[in-house]
Amino acid sequence: MSTLTIRHKRHWYEPKLPHAVFLNGYFVGMMKDDHLRGEVPPGSYALRVQFGGQISVGKKGKSIDMSVSATEQVEVPPTGEVVCEFHDRERLWNILFDIDLILWVVSWFVTMPPLYKILSDAFFVIWLVRLIWIRKKYYKITTVNPTYTTPTCL
Repeated sequence: MSTLTIRHKRHWYEPKLPHAVFLNGYFVGMMKDDHLRGEVPPGSYALRVQFGGQISVGKKGKSIDMSVSATEQVEVPPTGEVVCEFHDRERLWNILFDIDLILWVVSWFVTMPPLYKILSDAFFVIWLVRLIWIRKKYYKITTVNPTYTTPTCL
């Protein structure tokens, strides 16, 4: 059996969030820490990492998918270890959002010009539309170092 390791590559200031891990559409487990490791048979797998879930709407069991995820094809050799890392693609947007959040707190104590409110609301709408647009490709998954070991005969 081979070992598949999935790591969340995050900065120190980012919170540890639980991510669901799926192999070929089947739920494998929750990443409550920064890594998940397990043994899998050799083969080709569709690895999906997902954060969030469904929100129920109405009485008829309808729901809205509010998750962000990414899927990547991973080849697992007969023996060895495959390490996959993932991180979000939103680094620049997160920095801009943090600046806007700080300015929003400052606006509680200081009167900001009306242009700030317009720009802040427009930025939020653009960010929200972009997040909905890329939600199935939110994370970037890379195979870091697939190591292959050849079996030895005794």
